[in-house]
Amino acid sequence: MRRAVILAALAALIGCDDGGGEATSEDAQPVADGAVADVGPDALPPDMGPPLRACETTRGALPDGLETLAWDDDTPVADLSTQTWTILDQPLAESVLHESVRFDLDRPARVYGFSIRYGHLPDEGEAPVAAGLYPDFGYNGFDFWAPDPLWTGTRCRDDADADGWLTFRLPQPVEVAQPGLVYVAHRREGVGSPAWAFDGTPPTPECEAAGDCCAPFTACHSAWNLPELTEYVAGGALNFAFNGLTTTFQYDYLVRLHVEYLEPVPEAPVFRPIEGPTPSNRMAFGDYDGDGDDDLFVNGPRLLRNDGGAFTDVTEDSGLAALDVHGSGVWGDYDNDGCLDVFVFDETDSRPDHLLRGDCAGGFADVTEAAGIADVQSVVRCEGRETPHAPTAAAAWLDVDADGFLDLYQGNFICWNEGTFYPDTVWHNEGDGTFTEWTGLHGFRSANQTQLATRGANPIDYDQDGDVDLLVSHYRLQVNLFYRNLGDGTVEPAQLQLNLGGNRARKGDTTYYGHTIGTAWGDLDGDARFDVVVANLAHPRFFDFSDKTQVLLQNPDGTFRDLQGDFAIPMGDAGLRYQETHSVPTLADFDQDGALDLVISAVYDGRPTDFYWGNGDGTFRLDVHSTRIPVTNGWGMATADIDLDGDPDLAAQGAMLENTGGAGHWLQVRVVGGARSNRAGIGASIRVEAGGRTFLRHVNGGTGQGCQDSLVAHVGLGDLDSVDRITVRFVGAGEVAFEGPFDADQRLWLFEDGSTHAGFAPP
Repeated sequence: MRRAVILAALAALIGCDDGGGEATSEDAQPVADGAVADVGPDALPPDMGPPLRACETTRGALPDGLETLAWDDDTPVADLSTQTWTILDQPLAESVLHESVRFDLDRPARVYGFSIRYGHLPDEGEAPVAAGLYPDFGYNGFDFWAPDPLWTGTRCRDDADADGWLTFRLPQPVEVAQPGLVYVAHRREGVGSPAWAFDGTPPTPECEAAGDCCAPFTACHSAWNLPELTEYVAGGALNFAFNGLTTTFQYDYLVRLHVEYLEPVPEAPVFRPIEGPTPSNRMAFGDYDGDGDDDLFVNGPRLLRNDGGAFTDVTEDSGLAALDVHGSGVWGDYDNDGCLDVFVFDETDSRPDHLLRGDCAGGFADVTEAAGIADVQSVVRCEGRETPHAPTAAAAWLDVDADGFLDLYQGNFICWNEGTFYPDTVWHNEGDGTFTEWTGLHGFRSANQTQLATRGANPIDYDQDGDVDLLVSHYRLQVNLFYRNLGDGTVEPAQLQLNLGGNRARKGDTTYYGHTIGTAWGDLDGDARFDVVVANLAHPRFFDFSDKTQVLLQNPDGTFRDLQGDFAIPMGDAGLRYQETHSVPTLADFDQDGALDLVISAVYDGRPTDFYWGNGDGTFRLDVHSTRIPVTNGWGMATADIDLDGDPDLAAQGAMLENTGGAGHWLQVRVVGGARSNRAGIGASIRVEAGGRTFLRHVNGGTGQGCQDSLVAHVGLGDLDSVDRITVRFVGAGEVAFEGPFDADQRLWLFEDGSTHAGFAPP
């Protein structure tokens, strides 16, 4: 469900208790409780003084030189205790609820305290007044993690100044190591409890008139959380809220955060935006013109030709614009002529998918009809729509039967109007330029089985036995599928046996898994076995029964274990933080130290892209400060050495990014098939042996969620300056060993017949 829909649903719960009908929080007008002087927190308690009283756990003046963060207009008009607003017919002034304010830290910081202006305080002078500093919960901008505060404490009521300001100095500053969100919050117990003062200024006058102020991520900063409202009926349906119902509040509470920033914003971040055309939400790298550098096919479609790191939009010149095609694409050489072809898929039911044959001269021809591929089905049809096409969210090339010709998997998605799902389609390459449908055959699910909402398709020879398996990710809290290849042209579902289906959870009478979007394969712990990162969108209200992002390490017996653990808190054991809208993961060794690093996009307004350095044991270290990927509301991503300097760069939604952090030695491998294996080498697994270590890579035919990394495999070698041996397992052609030594810091072309070629340019 999209953020705007969520906010609209929450806002619709808020009404007035005077019988005047429902109203959103944006419609609710504060009742002024008298003129209040415009005074800030100037006079703070002294650093030294008498012993702490029973009503206070902290006291003291803040150090000089701190920065004060605030959202309010410094003009309080009211507080919650005087309002008649209700949620689900529950008067907010009488409810147990948290009042909270979000603060956005754009770099590492040390928090010394916060100041709050109260609109209502208890009469007793030594009554304790509590508040706390809390970590984020999901990066949605309004949920905080109440069970484990960064700090909580109390001040005495009579310490507030005449205008209601009360400053809480933390006994020890709290250090926030990475840019992100923190919250100041307190819990009201109902009538008579302290209530924060708020101003009366909405984000914009226009949003107040329209009744929709808090849809943009940056617009509203204050929120209410009703911690006891974990289940409720709204719209005739039972709703769940793991941490209690939370909704944004359009006016700003008068709360200020006092911080010391520890580091400046880096002048030279790891990722530097490249000027020129930028990707849209899906992208695939492939050298369509055969000049040695990777070009980029992006949703639209648009074709961006790469000339040594400079991109030019050649959608018109290539003839692509003249073809009646729409959507995204994945590269593959389906006819083994040495020229990359592209399958164009469209996530809509109003237009078909297309197969375009590349001619090696930079042009394309639409061969969909001649190939026998028909994006037409009759099982699912959205009501009121006569179009027979399936909305394809992802596609991937793989040689299912190892006959040397690439087959095609179409991952089809959903009819949003009805919540029904389209069956996926499997196409077998006959080797003569035509395809035969294998849906429902050879172990693949049929169109008559219960359908699932496919988001991604990611092939891999996970057990390195020479045949290609397939991980299919599903949305709508559904189980993922893993088709294990049996080596005889058939597959079998093995997701539950191998622990690749997701975490099974029961809520009421229903079994749930996750909203899986993208996946990424790679050896995360250096044991020469393929592991996988599974990115899940997981709403905080479903935290207890929906999958969070998983880091699945492969065991010696071929099963997988989740290193993130049960994710009982917003930080998993593998080091990944909980973001509500994790979407597409990408693995590459960006610093070339020999360990794969991880980037994960996050969809929805304002959600940042997470970057993690790999530790080489399956765990990761968050670093969004020095890397500074300038992408929020991201989706697809893909990697390639764009500028041919040896390190992997990154294409993300709205940004082409040059990697400036590659410091170690490296090796690039371009696999080329021959008589028995597909020419593009897709599906091959590569073992690079150097200095007593084995580095494992693969050639992908689609990375999940409709994206594709370069067909050139990149290996970071750290301080190793040579490679002893490379072994390639070609799909359909067995294993070929290439004996070294090979110098590091070069690209090698490895052929099925055992020959080699060195250099960025093709032989």
